[in-house]
Amino acid sequence: MKISHQCIHCLARQAIEIAEEATSDKKVQEKIIRKSLEELGKIEFHETAPEIAFRMHQHTKSITGIDDPYKKLKEQYNEIAEEIYERIIEEKWLDNADDRFDMACRLAIAGNIIDFSVGLELEYDDIVKSVEDSIKHEIYGSGSSSLKEAVGRAKKIMFIADNAGEIIFDKFLLEELPMDKVTYAVKGSPIVNDATMQDAISSGVVNLVKVIDNGHSAQGTILKDCSSEFINAFNEADLIISKGQANFETLSDIKDKPIFYLLRAKCGSVASAIGCQRMDYVLTCL
Repeated sequence: MKISHQCIHCLARQAIEIAEEATSDKKVQEKIIRKSLEELGKIEFHETAPEIAFRMHQHTKSITGIDDPYKKLKEQYNEIAEEIYERIIEEKWLDNADDRFDMACRLAIAGNIIDFSVGLELEYDDIVKSVEDSIKHEIYGSGSSSLKEAVGRAKKIMFIADNAGEIIFDKFLLEELPMDKVTYAVKGSPIVNDATMQDAISSGVVNLVKVIDNGHSAQGTILKDCSSEFINAFNEADLIISKGQANFETLSDIKDKPIFYLLRAKCGSVASAIGCQRMDYVLTCL
C-alpha cells in the first residue's frame, strides 16, 4: 500500500509526537521536528508510510542518543494487557465460547487498539472496551473460518507481530494454532511501541512458539531491509498471519502467498484500501 496524501498529515503529527516523547528539551524537540519535516519534504510516492516514518525515527535516535524513547510506555501497556489477559483466563472466555478459534481471533484483533503511532490516547478502559466489543462486533473480511481452514492446510506458518501489549492478546490465537508449525516474528530493535524480542520474552510468547526478529526496526515489514533469516522463514512459510496496520501497509502488495491481516482499521487510508469503515475489526485475506 503506497503512501496517500492523508498519510502526510499523520506523519507530520507523528513528527511532533516523536519529538515530545523523546525529550523535554524544547530546542532539541524543534531540531527533531525540523529534520522530520525535511524528510517529509523528500517523499517518494511509491514508498509506504512506514518507510518514511522509519527515517524520521532514525533522525530522532541520532539527535537524542536514545534508542527506545517509548520503553516506559511499552512496559505500562504490557502490564495492562497482562492484567486483562488474566481476567479473560479467569472468566474462561474461550472455554465458554461457541467457537473457540473465532474468539481467539477476536481477542487478537482487539489488542491491536494499542497503537501509539496513530495518535490514540489510550486509557485502561479503552482497551477493556475494545476487548469486550470484539465479542459482539461484526468482523470485516474473510472471517475466522477461512483462516482456520488455511491453518489446517499449512505446513509452515509465520505470525508477524505488531505492538507490545498487543502480543499478550496474540497468545490466545497462538495457543489455537499448531504451535510446532509457527514462527513468530518481532522487530529487530525498538521503534515506537512495536514488539521486540524483549517483549516476546516478558510476555511468555517464547515459551509457546519459535520466535525470531526481522533484523530491522521499521514499523511494518519492509522485506528489502529485513535479515536473511527472516526472509528465508517468510519465503518458506505457506501461510502468513499479519497483525496491525503497518504490516498491512508494507505487505499488502504481495500476492504470491496467502496473507491474513488481523487489525483494527484505525486510519482512513488503511480502511479505504481494505474497503471497510474506520475502526472496524478486520480479518481478511486479499
